[in-house]
Amino acid sequence: MVRDQTNHSIVRMRALAALAASFLLLLFGADRAIAQAGGIGGPADPTAPPPPAAGSFVFPVQGTHNYGDAGAGFGAGRAGHVHTGQDVFAACATPLVAITNTKVVFTGFQKLAGNYLVLRYKKMRHDYFYAHMATAPLVTKGQVLAPGQQVGTVGDTGNASGCHLHFELWKRPGWYRGGKAVDPLPTLLAWDPAF
Repeated sequence: MVRDQTNHSIVRMRALAALAASFLLLLFGADRAIAQAGGIGGPADPTAPPPPAAGSFVFPVQGTHNYGDAGAGFGAGRAGHVHTGQDVFAACATPLVAITNTKVVFTGFQKLAGNYLVLRYKKMRHDYFYAHMATAPLVTKGQVLAPGQQVGTVGDTGNASGCHLHFELWKRPGWYRGGKAVDPLPTLLAWDPAF
């Protein structure tokens, strides 16, 4: 019964996310999205999805992916601590993108996280932590990003078992500034085009 309620909640979140995305596309229109991108580029591919509207959210992993088992989720036990994010497994070198209009506040390499970056969404005062990236991020500290802008690729650097994105969502005041990591899975599912 709990599983049925969880599945129903996921379906409801997906429907709400699709409705919100449709509303934003209608509100802003494709022309504004093209203008936001600088109005450049060749003819549109009729099979490609429309670019995200300004202020919209996109899923950070741009390819086939899965959420792993229970050990990949928020709160799973680890040696001496608990898992503070959600792992999203994908093939190595799958593109990673900015989830919305954000600013790069940290980039680096750490023994456990590997290559990582932290993006700040000022409007909601959230920080998003991407870890285990294949290489150093493709963006630099202070850079302002658009939704869907590539920031790196999926990897297995640091203390990782297999290629995946370790994704964390931090509420204000932010990542390691007194903020609090929260379970990002409901948010990821709302953005996930596969759900």
